[in-house]
Amino acid sequence: MADIGYISAELGALPPDQKRAIEASFRYTLSNLSLGAVEHQKRATNLQAYFLNSTTPADANTEFSIAHGLASTPNLILPVAALNQVGAQVVPLTVTRAADDKRIYLRSSSTGAAFSVLVG
Repeated sequence: MADIGYISAELGALPPDQKRAIEASFRYTLSNLSLGAVEHQKRATNLQAYFLNSTTPADANTEFSIAHGLASTPNLILPVAALNQVGAQVVPLTVTRAADDKRIYLRSSSTGAAFSVLVG
């Protein structure tokens, strides 16, 4: 967790006016960090991560892939359920192979289920 006290201590040697400006910027950023709305291939508001929407295949445990649209290979996937969408759900997902620079590879025991993830 980010701590403004740590940041203030690191800025201690700066002239007071510079320190105040930088601390104010960090306070604003840390208190307004947000993932944002869940929309397909939309970047998270304050993070280098993107939301993806997809649907699991009709056959359970069949590998499928999703184009992620990132500039580099992602490191993680987080299932999300948009709280403003009635019926939004988190489905079980298993990574079937390492992501590459274009796609993520998954399978699910759920069939024909719409879902959203955050990839970063």
